[in-house]
Amino acid sequence: MVANGEVFAGYLVEQLLGRGGMGSVYLAKHPRLPRKTALKLLNREMVSDQEIRARFEREADLVAQLDHPNIVTVYDRGLEDGQLWISMQYIDGIDAASVDPTKLPPERAVQIIGEVAEALDYAHGNGVMHRDVKPANMLLARSTGGKGERVYLTDFGIARLRDDGGHLTQTGTFTATLAYASPEQLTGANLDGRADQYSLACSLFWLFTGTGPFAASNPAAVIRGHLQEPAPPLSKIRPGLPPAMDSVLAKAMAKRPDDRFVSCAEFAAAARRALAAPSSPGVPLSPPRQFTGPGMQTVGPQTLGPQTVGPQTVGPQMGLTGTGPGNPVVPQRTGPGMQNAGPMPTAGPAPVPMSVRSPTPPPQQMYPQNSPYPQTGYGYQPTQMPPQRKSNTGLIIGIIVGAVVILLVVLAIIGSLG
Repeated sequence: MVANGEVFAGYLVEQLLGRGGMGSVYLAKHPRLPRKTALKLLNREMVSDQEIRARFEREADLVAQLDHPNIVTVYDRGLEDGQLWISMQYIDGIDAASVDPTKLPPERAVQIIGEVAEALDYAHGNGVMHRDVKPANMLLARSTGGKGERVYLTDFGIARLRDDGGHLTQTGTFTATLAYASPEQLTGANLDGRADQYSLACSLFWLFTGTGPFAASNPAAVIRGHLQEPAPPLSKIRPGLPPAMDSVLAKAMAKRPDDRFVSCAEFAAAARRALAAPSSPGVPLSPPRQFTGPGMQTVGPQTLGPQTVGPQTVGPQMGLTGTGPGNPVVPQRTGPGMQNAGPMPTAGPAPVPMSVRSPTPPPQQMYPQNSPYPQTGYGYQPTQMPPQRKSNTGLIIGIIVGAVVILLVVLAIIGSLG
């Protein structure tokens, strides 16, 4: 831990933003420029782990090659006093996983996905796959100083180059968040940008409904859904959305990558067109329904936390190795967006056609000032998380059994492919 007011690698640490099993993120002042940065530190005991160290360094190296207005910028990295660190753009706002889907206008949900799609296609064009696309890794920048809102994609901690033959998961650990994982990731098949598109579609599903498309308390059921089941119709969860949206999500979430859209931007454009299509006659847009049936974890849109397979099997956060819905973090600071404390690029987000654009709702509707969901991000949990439901013995046993079932399912799938 680094104390407030301490100088680390030349940066004056102001505040701990969040932490996870692998490290911590601090708000810090740049040593020479009038700019605040997010300082991401890997725990000292992790430095000796060559795989974790390589993944941490790879994040900085890959993102440093990317220059896009919707991707969080990496400034520098180094080793200081036995700790690896990355200095990156500080984003003032919240992540999309902290938004209440019941109060998020569908137009805004599609706009968020559209901006992330632009970032993903740019990364794919440069040979970089994200491999952990989820609402928590989509940062909503605060609209201040006359600058409009912007969405940032962050946490490339498990990203890799498409043509890179070396893998940073030689131990076999699966690091993507299960709720948004593509079939290719679950089966160990070759990946390309269409795997990120699948995860982006799952993220849009969450922004509409507050739950993943195959939400279940048993991880094996989630895997089975991704591998075998079609995307559930939105009309069963949030009546009033245009039926055309079901077809768009079904295509983006097709089991075979060849059956999906050519690019993430094409998927986002199709979603915008679908949202502008007529809704079902006489069916007003309703809040997402609550689920309490067998196998479901949700009691409302905020209670189902993404599940992960990896060092932390089930949990709300996913860090560099798999800790859950979050990336760049700001403690208890909510609002309709975030702003880089330093100079911001002048390029704005891709415009949304007027036919589907609606006025941005008041800040208190989308991001309540006293929200118990502070922004998460940069791959780590916030320092103060919302109250969690108490676990029970049945859930613990279910998790253990589910982990065993997952292993058997994956081994069976791999065996059938061989």
